[in-house]
Amino acid sequence: MNSAQRDVDSQIADGNELIARALTRTGTTKVVSFGYGVARDFGPLITAQHGNTPVVFVADENTWSVAYEAITEAVRTSGLAQAEPIILPANPRPYANIELVNRVRELLETRTDTLPIAVGSGTINDAVKLAAHQLSRPYWVVGTAPSMDGYTAAGASISKDGFKQNIPCAAPVGVVMDLDILETAPQIMWASGFGDMIGKISALADWRVADALGVESIDSDIWDMSARSVVAALADPAGVGNRDRSALPSLTVGLLMSGLAIQAYNSSRPGSGAEHMFSHLWEMEHVGLDYDPPLSHGAKVGVGSVLVAAFYDRLLELDLTEISIPTLLEQWPPLEAALAEADRLHGDSPLKNVAHSQLPKKYPDRELLQSQLETAVNIWEDLKVELRELMRPASEIRDNLLAARAYDHPSQFQLSQEQIITDFLRLRTSRDRYTSFDLAAETGVLPGIIDSLLGPNGTLETWEARELK
Repeated sequence: MNSAQRDVDSQIADGNELIARALTRTGTTKVVSFGYGVARDFGPLITAQHGNTPVVFVADENTWSVAYEAITEAVRTSGLAQAEPIILPANPRPYANIELVNRVRELLETRTDTLPIAVGSGTINDAVKLAAHQLSRPYWVVGTAPSMDGYTAAGASISKDGFKQNIPCAAPVGVVMDLDILETAPQIMWASGFGDMIGKISALADWRVADALGVESIDSDIWDMSARSVVAALADPAGVGNRDRSALPSLTVGLLMSGLAIQAYNSSRPGSGAEHMFSHLWEMEHVGLDYDPPLSHGAKVGVGSVLVAAFYDRLLELDLTEISIPTLLEQWPPLEAALAEADRLHGDSPLKNVAHSQLPKKYPDRELLQSQLETAVNIWEDLKVELRELMRPASEIRDNLLAARAYDHPSQFQLSQEQIITDFLRLRTSRDRYTSFDLAAETGVLPGIIDSLLGPNGTLETWEARELK
C-alpha cells in the first residue's frame, strides 16, 4: 500500500470515528455508511432498521446512471423487494420547489408501504425528504456529490410561494456516502461543497458573538463537532480544485459532520451565520437560477463568506470600547421605523414580508440594547482576540476558494457594487439569527464598515474578478 492510499484510508477511519461520536447526539439519523464501495453493502443496514420493508428509489436520470448498479444489487442481495423506481428527467434539470415535492409525494403514494431512498444531492434529497415527511414515512439517501451538508440535516430547502425557504422535516434515518460514486461528480459540485463548508468559519464566529452578548449560548459538544467539520473539509482546497482522490474523504466527512451537528442542535446555528444569510438573500431572489447549471447553495455561501470575512477584517480593527452608549440609545430607531427602512431596502422583493416576521424577533428595545451595549464594551478586548483566532482574513478565504476552483466574487453572480451595498444593509433583516452584523448595527459602526469596503476606493473595489470555467 502506497502512502497516498494510507492517507485516504486514515481519513476514512478518522472520519468514521467522528461520525460515530456525532450519531450519539442525533435524533433521527441512526446510520451513516461512509467509505469506498459501501453502496454495495447497505442492504443489511436497511433491514436492521426497517425489517423487510420494500424500498423505492427516487433519482433523476443523471444520478440514477451513476448509482443504480451498486444500490439495486445491494438491495437485491439482501432479499428486499423493490418497487418501480421513480426516475425524474435530467432535462429540464429538477428544481427544488414545492411543485417537485408534490410530484414526488404523489408518485410515492402509488408505491404504498415502501421506504423511500433518495439517490442524488441537494434537489433530490430535499424533495424526497419533505415528501416522505408529509407521508409520515422515514427515508434514506444515497449521496451522489460532495456538494452540500444537507444530507444529514433536518429541514428541506424548498422554493415555495415565490421564494426559497427552509421547511421543517425529519432528517434521513440512513445516509450512504460511497466515495466511488461521489468521485464521479463534476468539479463544480466538489467546489460547491467546499464553498458551503468555508462558510462554517464565520458561522462559528457569529455564534461566539451571540454567545458573548447573552443571545444564544454555545453548546460546547456541538461546537466541537462543527469545528472539526471545518478542519476536515478545508484541509486540501487545491485537491478539491483538481478533483484529487485524496481530497474527497475529508471534504465528505466535513459535510457529514456539519449536517449531523445541525441535526443534533436542532437548528442550523452551528453551520450558518451571516454568510448563509447572503446566500439566503440571493436564493430568495433567484440569483443565478438561469445559469447552467444553476448557481448552487454552496457557491453562494462561498461568496458570502468572502464578504463576511472582509466585514470581520474591518470590525476587528475597531475599538468598540469607545462607543457612546447614551448617544446610541438616543439614536436607536423604534421597531416601526426599522421595518419601514427594511421595506425601502427590499423594494419589491418577497423578503419584505420575511423582514416583518423575522426582525421583530431579535430587535432590542432600548433597555435590552443598553444591556447589550454595556456587555459589548466590557468584553470587546478579549472577544476581539477570540474572533481574530476564529476568523480567517478575507484574502485567505478568497485564496482557498480560488484553489478549489470555486466562485469567490459577487460580480461572478452579475451583482453590482450598488446591489451588494444594499445587501449589506438589509442582511440582518432577513432572519432572526443574531450575527456580527447585528452587533455592528447596534454599536453604530455598520455604515462605516460598509463604506470602507464598498465606497470609493473601498477594499472590494480593488479585488479583481475572474471568469470561472
